[in-house]
Amino acid sequence: MIGHGGRIGAAASAACLVAALSGCASVPTGGPTFPGRGDNAGGQADTFTRLIPAGPQPGVGEGALVRGFLKDMGSFEENHKAARLYMTEDEQAVWKPSDQVLVYGEMDAVRFDVEAVEEDRTARVRMRTPLYATIRTDGQYVPADQGENIDIAFDLTKVDGEWRIADLPDDLLLSRRDVDRVYRPLNLYYFNRDLSTLVPDPVFLPVQPTTDITEQLARALIRMLVDGPTDWLAPAVRSSFPEGVDTAVSYESGMITVELGAGADGTGTEERFGMGAQLVWTLKQLPEVQELTLRIGGEDVEFAGAEGGSLQTSSQEWNAVNPSGVDGGSLRSYFMRDGQLWSLDADQQESLVEGAPGEGTTLLERHAVSLDEDRVAGVVPDDGSVRVAELVDGSEYATVLADGEYTSLSWDVYGNLWVLQDLSGEADDAEEDEDLADDTERGDAASSDSERQGEPGDPATRLWLLPGGSDPVEVTAPELADAAVTELRVSRDGTRVAVLTGTGETGAVSVGRVVYGESAVTLQGFLPLAADLTSVDGLSWRGADQLAVLGQKDRGALQAYLVPLNGSGESTSAGAVTGSDMKTIAAGPGLPLLSGTEEDTISMSSDRLMWRRVADGTNPVYPG
Repeated sequence: MIGHGGRIGAAASAACLVAALSGCASVPTGGPTFPGRGDNAGGQADTFTRLIPAGPQPGVGEGALVRGFLKDMGSFEENHKAARLYMTEDEQAVWKPSDQVLVYGEMDAVRFDVEAVEEDRTARVRMRTPLYATIRTDGQYVPADQGENIDIAFDLTKVDGEWRIADLPDDLLLSRRDVDRVYRPLNLYYFNRDLSTLVPDPVFLPVQPTTDITEQLARALIRMLVDGPTDWLAPAVRSSFPEGVDTAVSYESGMITVELGAGADGTGTEERFGMGAQLVWTLKQLPEVQELTLRIGGEDVEFAGAEGGSLQTSSQEWNAVNPSGVDGGSLRSYFMRDGQLWSLDADQQESLVEGAPGEGTTLLERHAVSLDEDRVAGVVPDDGSVRVAELVDGSEYATVLADGEYTSLSWDVYGNLWVLQDLSGEADDAEEDEDLADDTERGDAASSDSERQGEPGDPATRLWLLPGGSDPVEVTAPELADAAVTELRVSRDGTRVAVLTGTGETGAVSVGRVVYGESAVTLQGFLPLAADLTSVDGLSWRGADQLAVLGQKDRGALQAYLVPLNGSGESTSAGAVTGSDMKTIAAGPGLPLLSGTEEDTISMSSDRLMWRRVADGTNPVYPG
């Protein structure tokens, strides 16, 4: 059994659930609303804003009927009973809405074109609007690419003198407001490649006010967790649950029992610990879930070190695989001053590091510290090399990459060093050489611009992975081949990378997965993030499911923002340093944000209104 203890108070749990699940984000537009609770809400008051559907109005035209249908589609109660009222009886009986959702922005941006098929008897209404996002059947929220549109048709017929929908798509069509009201962004948790760290898999889950919301979410999370990760993350993670195992879930007053079928009978201690860890971290997101029992073969699974406390209370057993990948409270930050590498502890006490990095005889233009804080890698501007040294007395730098323009460094939990190389300078040099040849070789025709720029498909960047900080292996990243990647940061768990493409007003953020094959490492499946920011100039991993970036909104001032990885695009301002422009951003799990400024000072913020100067220096970083 995992965790003991009674339920938390109803008022406290409701407040916690609102904060944790981001409920009631906005007011829907389909009709009057009120904060609702189900018959068995059990302390879930004020966690759901209920839509009161308007229903089909008498005498409305074809376009108005479809408009009303879309508004009432935001009511999920009784299997979309409100939306079915807009359909013919035959269509009501056969319509089975898909779990996939097409998300649009606002109703005012939707265009309805009516085509009469048979005058005053049948018609077709074509709905067109920009696609904002798709919630896939596995719960993943995927932002739309620029220029993607929703373009679908509804067939209508007259029934007793009123227009009704006779045929329509299976996909749900919801506005952003409806998604904010009905869906809850949560994480499933799976393991990284070596089972050392849990990795969040963000999903969006719908809820209804007719039953206990915590129970709804708990059951849905367990079902999805056991079924396996989203299609996007699956190639990069592992699950401890046997494939296809049957699962039974019981819930009562904050106590959950998960019973696995015969497919789990042969699992060993390691697999059972993994299943317990995945369940604990997934269910910890629901504050009212206090106790979990995992049962296999009719017997409760016992976990050493996990007895005697609430599920919501941290224990060493489960923290060993916590999603941050590190013990966040113990991490120091590192920065450069006068060519020397310094550390800054939680009390803002400075210390000069040991070994070659602290001596300052080799200047590092940019640097990254390994997660175990044993090594530092840096780019030497004098010769463009990447060098690595241990942070121990008497250490020396070793050159691991040479003869290139290396722009970004980061470490993962496996001890791999990731290095981004900019190849644009090589293309420029080749162009200059050809221009010189054109000027000096008489009788030769001048080269065209396309000829001077190299072969089509030549990559703009190259990515290296150095296991243990040495022996570089080139990483395959087809989707980045033609992109001007200016920064790349690997997640501390080693399963994903965040990249910044473009600079200044064109800077944009995306995230891709890391897939290890038998003979190659590949980056794939890049998805856009921070769609609400007009530009991004720097990025860092704050936690396993959140980035910190420097960005701008609508030509506003450059400042820090927190960006969720769930794809929703809702970035949160973390403020800006007063009196000096921010140049870099650094973040760590559960740690204050750091920024290097134009004045070669370092500022820290645990509160977006309270940035303060903590040291003189440049390029502050946390390990990773």
